[in-house]
Amino acid sequence: MSDKLQAAREYILQKIERGELAGGAKLPAAREYSEEIGVSLPITQMAFNSLTRDGILASVPRQGTYVRRDWNCRILPGSFRTFRPVWTEIIRNQVVPEVPGLRICDAFRESAFEIRSTFDANWRQDDYLDLNEFLEEAYPDRGDFFMTQFQSFHARDGKLYAIPLIFSPWVICCNVHMIEAAGGELPRPDWNWQDFLALIGLLRRKYPPEQVFDLWYSPTFRLTFLFRSGGAVLERAADGSCRVRLDEPESIAGLKRLQELSRVLGDSRLHWYDSRSSFRAGTMALAAAAREDVDFNAAFEWISVPLPMLPGGADRTRQANDLLCVRRQVTDFRQVAEVVRLLLSQQVQDRLGAIRYGIPIRRSSAIRSFNEEDRRDAVFFSELPKIVPDHSLGWSELQRLLLTGIDRIRHGQAEPEPVATELAAAFRTIIRYS
Repeated sequence: MSDKLQAAREYILQKIERGELAGGAKLPAAREYSEEIGVSLPITQMAFNSLTRDGILASVPRQGTYVRRDWNCRILPGSFRTFRPVWTEIIRNQVVPEVPGLRICDAFRESAFEIRSTFDANWRQDDYLDLNEFLEEAYPDRGDFFMTQFQSFHARDGKLYAIPLIFSPWVICCNVHMIEAAGGELPRPDWNWQDFLALIGLLRRKYPPEQVFDLWYSPTFRLTFLFRSGGAVLERAADGSCRVRLDEPESIAGLKRLQELSRVLGDSRLHWYDSRSSFRAGTMALAAAAREDVDFNAAFEWISVPLPMLPGGADRTRQANDLLCVRRQVTDFRQVAEVVRLLLSQQVQDRLGAIRYGIPIRRSSAIRSFNEEDRRDAVFFSELPKIVPDHSLGWSELQRLLLTGIDRIRHGQAEPEPVATELAAAFRTIIRYS
């Protein structure tokens, strides 16, 4: 694609993404755009035609060219959706200049390349390419990477549907002023489940649920309760076979702890996407957080502590991630290889470490990112060895059923034990016939 044609396409796309041309709006004549952009009329007409082929525009004979109402549902070649502003800055400055044809498309719902959270990547894993070969090509020697953190993102057939770029254990972050204003004491690093519930109950006397704690912020965090109780959803054996553990006593105990916490906390009116920003704004007392969620330069005082120990449980946790995923529609594999190489490069990983955004997947970058003088940071790094892979993430259908069951427990529609028993039977059937 010529530079002039690309410039004409970009001019039109930016007007659409900024809302200057809404869905259903009629575009001015191609001649008018030619003068604005400074390109020839044939080039502008070619831009119109190419965007029509991509499903962004629609041409109506004898009426003109319109913006499709569903334009943001299209997947443009070379498009990149970045999930969080930090990725927009990194990809715009360190990836786009190196990879021809790549374009940030955060106004679109889906893109060819995407940065996704653990939950989102698992939910859509069937839509993504296998990145095993690209990882092997770019980094045949992976000694500098935390390779254990890759294990959770292999589908049941071995496909690597997502590459972790950063990761983090879960911890509890505490707003010092809000806890002290409620007459509470700050948690100790060795606190337990009863300490946690007692603090939640104390905070509830002063604050509404949405200012105390958001249990439902992340599905990844919710399922951590199964690991903290000593249970799991699935366990993969050395021969590749899967053992369903959801209906074992330890896993059921974890679901009971979720139910118990939900009852003590009460119903929150906070939307899940407001939770992280509420703690960062200083209006929430406690938050389950990964390192990428926190603001080390916040205007209010906060501390971090490990997750509380559950009765009879295990000191284990799941990981939170930001992941690279690539749509199966992508056919420019050289572009894929370059994106994988750059996002895992020392330069990009060091940048993530410098701003303390998550824990870089490169060991050397992670070590340099650690601030030894910040006790809050020390908690994230002390919890690293406690992360265990979650093999159930290789089965998106199991995750959907499990989260539906957890919601039934949350809303008082079912008790943990029968839900676990029914789901475990369904999981064994799905695994047997897959």
